[in-house]
Amino acid sequence: MGARYQEMAVRTASPLELVVRFYERAVGLCQIAAEHQVAGRIEARSAAISRALAIVAELSQALDHERGGEIAKNLASLYQFVSDQLLEASLSRKVEPLQRAERILRDLLSAWTEIQAGNAAANRGG
Repeated sequence: MGARYQEMAVRTASPLELVVRFYERAVGLCQIAAEHQVAGRIEARSAAISRALAIVAELSQALDHERGGEIAKNLASLYQFVSDQLLEASLSRKVEPLQRAERILRDLLSAWTEIQAGNAAANRGG
């Protein structure tokens, strides 16, 4: 039941809602990876980092550089930085790069959440 609900939620979500969900998941995966690192669960940490990297890659590939201009360029740079931090965390086995990646993703999540709220208010006529 949970998987079917989740699939339906993804199918009916707007592109903006999907972006927000990607950020939420990536932030959560950074937190999970850090917890696994502290606990010494290296395999689980690596799996969480791999999933976070996949989400960041998906966000990066979705950028429309033609229409997005400077914003898309800046987001691409941030995504590259986050990916570099995740890879550094994987190689160095340190928590700090995960925390840096999480901060950037959390800031982006906050911005996209504000955009989503603004769109919802505009759609309600308010």
